[in-house]
Amino acid sequence: MSMNYSSLANNKRKLFVVFFFLYVHFSPSFARAADETASMPTNYEMVQAPTAYVLMNGGYDLVTEMYENGGLYLRGNVGFKNFFMFGFSANGTNLIGQGTIQVQTPKLAFKFKILDQATAPFALAVAWDDRGYGTFTDNRFEPGTQKGFYTVISHEYPELGYLQTHLGFNLVEFDNYDASQDLGGFLGTSFALSKSLVFNLEADKIFSSQWNFNGNFLFNVDKPLRVGLDFVSMNNPGSFARIVRIQYADFF
Repeated sequence: MSMNYSSLANNKRKLFVVFFFLYVHFSPSFARAADETASMPTNYEMVQAPTAYVLMNGGYDLVTEMYENGGLYLRGNVGFKNFFMFGFSANGTNLIGQGTIQVQTPKLAFKFKILDQATAPFALAVAWDDRGYGTFTDNRFEPGTQKGFYTVISHEYPELGYLQTHLGFNLVEFDNYDASQDLGGFLGTSFALSKSLVFNLEADKIFSSQWNFNGNFLFNVDKPLRVGLDFVSMNNPGSFARIVRIQYADFF
């Protein structure tokens, strides 16, 4: 009897992700005291989907992501008054390796946190984010599609150490609107196993046939420096990608 080893490996990977997700949600380690885990003032996003949080007042970060085809994706963000942040990006393909270098027009992002969990049941934000990575055709990035206009709610569970859940909806394109491509939804969770190690899991583009299950981890090498690895489209072996992430976060 023949065996499809590719299908078997894919099923094992899915089972691992499911068991890992269940473990981090129900493990007693999350009952630790709040001072044993590190909250993240820079967790304005999970992997490729945003949260309702913004950078703290006077905070800034620089994020470098290296992806397939020699691509380099650079982003910068600045926080103001704990309820607003803005950012910019630059992106190019074939910057490393072979092929003609293609650099896209820089893009911008703006985000307002209009509800805070300190005074409401959850945090709520509205934003515009036109940033993405990969090639740019027909006003859209591929494979890293920008979010466009979005709204998202987030809730933190301080009694569980450091654990957050997020849910949001986005609209990529207003002109020539196509519901199969432009309307999106996302949900996910962020959690920490120690002061220096943070994980994110998300389902992105959930109204699309090209929905993605993504995950990543971020490790604090030093106080301002984090390094991590994004696992994008784990549910689709044909487009599964690993993206190196380097983040420098500090205050003015």
